[in-house]
Amino acid sequence: MPEWVRILRHRLASGTPVVRLAVATVRGSAPRDPGATLLCWREEAGRPAFWGSIGGGRLEARALEIAAQLLDGPSGIRRAEHFSLGATLGQCCGGVVELFWERFDSVEDATARLGPEGPLGGLRYCALGTAEADRVVPAEEARAAGWPAPPPGWTAGFVFWEGCRWFVESLDESAQALWLYGAGHVGSALVRHLTDLPFRIAWVDSRPEWLRSGLAALARPGLVGHLVEAPEDAADEAPADAWHLVMTHCHDLDLRICEAVLTRGDFGFLGLIGSRSKAARFRQRLAARAYAPDRIERLVCPVGLTGIGGKEPAAIAIAIAAQLLQLRAGPAAIVRPLQAASDRVGP
Repeated sequence: MPEWVRILRHRLASGTPVVRLAVATVRGSAPRDPGATLLCWREEAGRPAFWGSIGGGRLEARALEIAAQLLDGPSGIRRAEHFSLGATLGQCCGGVVELFWERFDSVEDATARLGPEGPLGGLRYCALGTAEADRVVPAEEARAAGWPAPPPGWTAGFVFWEGCRWFVESLDESAQALWLYGAGHVGSALVRHLTDLPFRIAWVDSRPEWLRSGLAALARPGLVGHLVEAPEDAADEAPADAWHLVMTHCHDLDLRICEAVLTRGDFGFLGLIGSRSKAARFRQRLAARAYAPDRIERLVCPVGLTGIGGKEPAAIAIAIAAQLLQLRAGPAAIVRPLQAASDRVGP
C-alpha cells in the first residue's frame, strides 16, 4: 500500500477524522502529478495538521479550505472540483487540475474502503454521487470482470462507468525498499531526508542505544527498525531488488554486509559510504575472496552525488539522497553522475 495509507491508518487509530485530498487529473503544467496526496486533520487543541502536499501555493490553500469544511461536515463526504491554475488562482504554471476529497472517520472505515492493512495493493474504484461501495481488486481481476482497468503505471484519474463517474487509483506499493545499515550520524541524517520521500526504509543496527534513539527522534509510522547482533545476516531478509546502503561504525562489518548482499546477487543497488582508498581496499578484498569482477563493479563507493561539498553528516546525507532520487528517475538522469562516482574508485 502507498505511504499515505499507512499515515492515514496511524492518524485514524488516534480517533481523529482525516480528510484526504488527491490530485486526480492534470492538463498542462501543474505542481504535482496525479496521485499526489495531502492528508488533513485536527490535533486535540483544534489546530490543523497535515501530511503530504499537492504542490503548495494558492491551489493547496484553497484545497485545504475545502478540506476544513469536510472535517466539520458529516462522515462519508466526497467531492471533486477542477481549478484553472492561471485563470482562477493566478498561478504561473497555468494548467488545469482536478482534485478529489474524501473523509475517513475510523480505522474500520479505512479498511472497508481501502482493503485490509498489508501489502495487498490493486486498483481502487470510488463512485461519486452514488451510494456504491468502494471496490479494491487486482488489475487482472478488474480486466477479467470487464471493469475499466487503466494501463500499467496508472496512478489516479476519473473514468465513466455504469452510469456514474468513478475515481480510480492504484494502491500498489510505489516506494522503493531501502535497507540502511547503520544508525550513526550520517544514517540518522539520511533517514530524516528520506522519510518523506518514496522509500520503505528498514533501518538495521546492532547497537540498541543508537537505533532506538534514531527511531524515537523520527517517530514515523512505517519506519522499521531491525536491532540485530549480526547486521550482515539481516541482508537475507531484504526483498529481491531492494536497495542497500552500508554505513556502519565498523569497516569489517561494512565488508561483511557487502559480501552478504553481493552473495545474494538479486539487489537493485548497493552503496557503501567511504573514501576512494576504502573503496579500493574493499574491491581488492572482494576479489581475493573470489567474487566475480562484474559483481564487484556493482558496489558503488564512494556513495553520493558528486559535486556536493562538505563533510558534515547532513551534507553527506543530502548527497546520498540526491543520488537515490536520480536512481529512481531512471538511467537518463543518472548515467553521468553515477559513472563519475564509480570511475574515480578503480580497483
